[in-house]
This record gives sequence, C-alpha cells and structure tokens, in this order.
Amino acid sequence: MGSVFIGAVASGQAVFAQQDAAAAKDVAQDGTASEAAGYGVGEIVVTARRRAESLQNTPVAVSAITSAVLEEKGATNIAAVAQSVPSLTFNTTAGNSGASNAAVVFIRGIGQDDFFPTIDPGVGIYLDGVYVSRTLGGVLDTVDLEQVEVLRGPQGTLFGKNTIGGAVQITTKKPGPDLQGSLEATTGRFSRADVKASVNLPLSDTLFTRFSIASLNRNGYITILAKNPVTGAVSRSDAPRLGDISTMAGRAALRWKASPDLTVDLAADYTRKREQSSGSTLLATQPVIPGLGFNPADPASINNYIFANANTVGGFHNLIVAGAQDCNPVFGGNPLDQNNPACFNNQYVTGNPYTTFYEPNASRSDLDVWGLTGVVDWEAMPGLGVKSITAYRNTKSFFMRDDGTPFQLIELQTDQTAKQFSEELQFSGKAFDDRLTWLLGLFYLNEKVDFDNPACFSFVCTGVSTRLETNSYAAFAQGSYAVGPATNITLGARYTNEKKTSDPNNVFIDIGFGLGPLAIGNPNANPATIINTPVAVKFDNVSPMASIDHRWSRNVMTYASYSKGVKGGGFQQRVIVPRILQPTFGPEKLTAYEVGAKTDFFDRRLRVNVAAFQSDYKDLQVTTFPGGANSIEPVQVNGGKARIRGVEVEATAHPIEPLTANFGLSYLDTEYLKIAPGAVIPANARLPFTPKWSLSGGLAYRFEIGSAGDLTLRGDWNYRTETFLSADNTPILRQPGYHMVNVLATFETASKAVRVTGGITNLTDKAVLMSGFADLQGSSLADGTYGRPREWYLSIRYSY
Repeated sequence: MGSVFIGAVASGQAVFAQQDAAAAKDVAQDGTASEAAGYGVGEIVVTARRRAESLQNTPVAVSAITSAVLEEKGATNIAAVAQSVPSLTFNTTAGNSGASNAAVVFIRGIGQDDFFPTIDPGVGIYLDGVYVSRTLGGVLDTVDLEQVEVLRGPQGTLFGKNTIGGAVQITTKKPGPDLQGSLEATTGRFSRADVKASVNLPLSDTLFTRFSIASLNRNGYITILAKNPVTGAVSRSDAPRLGDISTMAGRAALRWKASPDLTVDLAADYTRKREQSSGSTLLATQPVIPGLGFNPADPASINNYIFANANTVGGFHNLIVAGAQDCNPVFGGNPLDQNNPACFNNQYVTGNPYTTFYEPNASRSDLDVWGLTGVVDWEAMPGLGVKSITAYRNTKSFFMRDDGTPFQLIELQTDQTAKQFSEELQFSGKAFDDRLTWLLGLFYLNEKVDFDNPACFSFVCTGVSTRLETNSYAAFAQGSYAVGPATNITLGARYTNEKKTSDPNNVFIDIGFGLGPLAIGNPNANPATIINTPVAVKFDNVSPMASIDHRWSRNVMTYASYSKGVKGGGFQQRVIVPRILQPTFGPEKLTAYEVGAKTDFFDRRLRVNVAAFQSDYKDLQVTTFPGGANSIEPVQVNGGKARIRGVEVEATAHPIEPLTANFGLSYLDTEYLKIAPGAVIPANARLPFTPKWSLSGGLAYRFEIGSAGDLTLRGDWNYRTETFLSADNTPILRQPGYHMVNVLATFETASKAVRVTGGITNLTDKAVLMSGFADLQGSSLADGTYGRPREWYLSIRYSY
C-alpha cells in the first residue's frame, strides 16, 4: 500500500542512533518518506514530538497516513483515517445537531460527542501545529495535505490541554523550489463532481509559493418522505436529499528562505460549505408514558395522566396539540394508531436508514472557516533553535435539526461564530556532547465564541445563547538524556493556567398557544429569563511525563512511559429550567501507563509494533438525562472514574517488491469504577464510541504493464465489534459489530504524469449508525444518522 501504518508506545523523547537522526533530517528537508533499500518496508517521518524524525525511533503511539492514500480511497476529509488507525473513531456529525461538519473524535475510549462550545473536546486537532479549538469545522478537507498523524494516548506535555485521548496532526504541503502542479477530477455515485488543482510556483531562489483549490460536490443519500395528512399515503418528497457534500476550499502558502538558518512560512486557508443537514432518521418513539393509565370515573386520575404526559414532548403533542384529532385517549382517541397521520407514533419510523420524514425547511448546514498562519523557524546558533507559530482562525457555522416527523416536536438551530488567536514559542537544542536533547516552550490561546441555539419542544420555544471567552497560558519543557549508548530517559512537564467566562442569555420565547412566560417557580425577576448571570471557571494544572527506551539492536526497541493529561471544565448551556447561576463542571484528568516494542524483521520486509497500556480516567464529563419532567434538559456532569486497558498491534509487510500488506488490531477493555450521583450510567456500561475489538487489513499488488506504467489493485477491510453511541449505553443507539470493505484499482503512467483510479467504498453496502440522540422518557424519541452507503468513484489526475 501507499502508506505505512505504524504504532508505538510511550510518550516521551528519545535520542536515537546518529545515522538514523541524519536520515530523519534528510527526509525532513525534502518532505517525503525515504524508502528502505531493496523492497523492505519504507521509512516514514513524523513530527509527533514537535520535530521531524523517523517514526520507528519515536516512542509515541502514532500512525501516519499520506494524502495519496486518502485520495486513492476517495476520501474528501480526514475522517477516513479511522478506517486504518487502531483505537480511533472519527465521525463527521454529532447527535442532536444536524451539522454536516461536527468532528466526533475518540481515541482509546476518550473524546467528546457534544458540539456545544461550552464543552471542550478530548482529542486535539492540529493544522500545521495550530490547535483547532472547536469541533464545528474540525472535519478538515483533504486539500493539499501532505500527511495525517494520529497520536494515541495523552499528549499533555508537548500539546497541552484537551489531548487526554490523543491528537490528530494535519500537515499541509509546503512551497518548494520546483515548478509543479496537478489537476484532478472525480466522478461517482450521487452525481459526484470533484475538482482539485494545485500549483507550486517559485518566485526566486529563496521565495516560493503554492496555491490549491478544490470544489467537492455530491448529492445527498437520505431521501425525505412525505405523508398525506388525510389519507396517510407515503410518497417521496421533492426536497433535496440529506447528507450531501457541497464544498469550496482554497489555500495559499508562501515560504521565504531568508538565509540557510531562517525560514518563514505564511499560509491562508478558506473553506465554504452550503449543505443540507447531516440527515437523521427516526429510530423509536414513545407517544405516551408506557404503563401509565387512568380511571375514566376519577377526575384526579385523569388529571394525573394528562399532566404527566403533557410534560413529555410526545404526550403534549398527542394529548394537547392533536387531541381533537383522535390522538387523546382521555377522549376516546388512540395515540398508537399508525393509520392516523395526526398522531405521533412509530408510523414515522421508516425502518430504512436512508429515508426519513425530516422537515425540508429545517434542513441546512452552512460553514465558513478561514485562517492565517505564520511560522518562523530560526537556527539562532549551533545547538539552539527558535520557532514561533502564530495563528488566527475564524469559524462561522449555521445548521438546523429536525425531529424526523411532520410535526414541530424538536426543532433546533445553531448559529455560532468562533474566533481564536494563538501563539506558541519554542526553544530547542542539544547539550552535553549531544547526549541531552531539550525543548522549552510557551503557549497562549485566546478564544471568543458567540453561540445562539434557539430550540422548540412542541409549542414551547426557548432561546439558548451565550458569549464565551477563554484565555489559556502554558509553559512546557521536555528533555531526553542518553544514559548509555542505547538507553534514553525522558522527563517533561507542562503547566497550564486557564480561565473561561460565560455570559449566558437563556430565555423563554413562547410557552405555547400565545401564552407568555409564567413567573411561578422562576427565581429571576423577569419571568422570561432562564439564566443571564455571567459565570467563570478556572483551573491550574501540571501534566508530567517520564519514559525510558532501550534499543536492543538496530531492529528492536522497547520502552515504557508514564504520563498525565487534562481536559478543561466548562458550562452547562442546555438550561431550560429557570435558575440564577449557570451550572458548571470541572476538568477531567487521565493518567496513563504504557509499555511496548518497535521491531523490524527479515531485512525490514516485516515491521511489527506493539503497545499495551492502562489509563486511569477520573472526573469524566458525560452528557446524561436525569429523567422525570425535566429530562429534555440534558445535564453535563463529572460522572465518576473509569479504567481503560488495551493492546494495539500494527504490522506492515513487503515480502516481495510488488506486494504490500498491512494489519492493525486494537483491544480496549473499559470499566466504570465509580459513577457519581445523577449520572444515568449503568454499572456495567462501556465507554461510548469504543468497540472492544477493532481490526483492519489491506493488500496491494502492483503489476507492471510493460513500458506503459503500473496497475495497482488494492483492498481494505476493517471490522469493529458492537459500539454504544451514548454514555448510558441505551440499546437504541447500539451499532452491532460490522465489516467494511473498500476496493480500488489505480493505473499510473511510467512518467508518473497521469494517474487513473477507480474504486468502490462500502462494498457490501453496510448501514452503520454513526451518531444519534435518544431520550424516550422526555423528548419521546430516538433518532440516528447512518454513514454513506455503497459508492463507486472514478478519478483522473494529471501532474507536471
């Protein structure tokens, strides 16, 4: 295959053999992975420790996937890396959102599935070393990418907060001294029409530029159905399908080699999306509270029945809104009658993952992202390097979410603008006859978010909004000392000081039937106010790490590590029960222990890397529904303690020149050790988005077609055991174990100027539940979004 998937363990710094360091330096200079002699497994270079070095000498659990592999797979965004990386889940939409670009990333059982900006992610996403703070807009497109690296385990020392699960590093192609360019066009199922173009244009011997642009378009795959309100007849709606792709993206970069010791990189990027909602389909309904009846001769019994059901979304609709249309059992109606289109019940559960009764007017997902980055890399003197990374990013998103029925049960819209400025200053060097390799750094992040999330639950509508500001400061240091010719000890630590403020303004817009807000039970002076008092959360944290590695021979290295990480606290924004202060929650913390080995066999024809780890996870932040009358208000709590144990294996084989084989495995055993009061999590629950077993494999064989070029046939397979998509492990949001198969064929001319690729993704047409929302008790429904079905594609690329 075109890339090498390699895992390792430990989280630290190593000093490797002098000849390997020189090789890593050569690779870093030309930006490509050097191939081993003959047909052995090729070397690959990563920046997992904030410097370019050979992956096999990097004691960090990291997988690296090249842009060529992502393009061959027909991928349009970085989420495709999850098909090959152990212990990684990367979905493109969050439950209860409707957004088509909301990153849900979990590594080793740790992540975040909520898109609200009041909750931090558990896995950090980095673009050319710049932290991307929000999940909205975090599913970056594969436009002019060089490589994607996935670092597993806490990266608190070098990468900071919100990387307790790991980090995803995206590296773009940099301008160079040669005139180069490419043009690629792709067609496929659902009227796919993608066009990508890039050009590398040197302006002088020291000034280089690079420009890239992409237009990605594909129709949706989820059909909206319509039901006649009188006859109940079902037909296909004329509305556009949900889950489409409509993206314009561009990037401009400039590199100035001011001197042999000073390089300046400037870059600007922009992405624009105008898409339909991600597309959810109804999975289950609860029209009225099950098991609750009434005595027709007892007014108190009738009142209790009506009051209890009216406090649920489905019950309010059937008893109040549609009560006169034979949906209220108190007056002889039947809310379970699936032949009555006016009643909310399972008649709107289509049973088909690719159809829905979604309201077309509530389908929209817009995104505008732009950013500026400046990197100055200066070798101030022999043994001392200085690097500055300055960046500004602006993300504006607007999207809508419907309940999958013709009724107004749950309708949400989100309007968010996030602005972030960050500065990182690094000092690095060597000392004591190069036995000590050290790195010192300072980091600052300022983020401002304007967030507006009006929501309607049947006839009750609320405004949910806030203004957030985060100021985060950090200082970090890491050093690796060669205590012997083959043994290195690494120590590091990071200090973080952070303050977040929230200025919420949650209000009642309408409580139904034109009635204004009621003052009963509201502690605020204005009966329309839910919360409007500013609050703040602060935390200080030190994240240490220590590791030791030993190279037993040129082909075998073992290591062990200890590290800690932290994820910041936040605010409970989904508040619809009036109160004075906005609820807050604290940071969650993780301590990890790892051992492992990196090995090469048979003259580097076989590479096998193994990692075993245990993570002690405490003060977990989980989204739950306490239940009862207020269960439409989800609550974010520090939900207790958990333990995660696992093993990861990655292997690459190149036994003969035309054949490459890859294999990956992860085993994750998760267990809650303590569950805090109020967290609705069963005692035997597993962490969400965390299959116990994940396996992947791939084969690629290259045929020489005379002097014309090469034909490569490739197949990729991955398997995951059952996965729960919610912290409470509700069976409705359970994805059973499944297999996924992708195949492709690529022909490349001998001159490498033309490449033609044809392939099929999801060959067996497996419907896989990717995200969902379930709250039968209060919201009266559960819905979910499924991944894309089987698709074919054909692309042609010309390079010069």
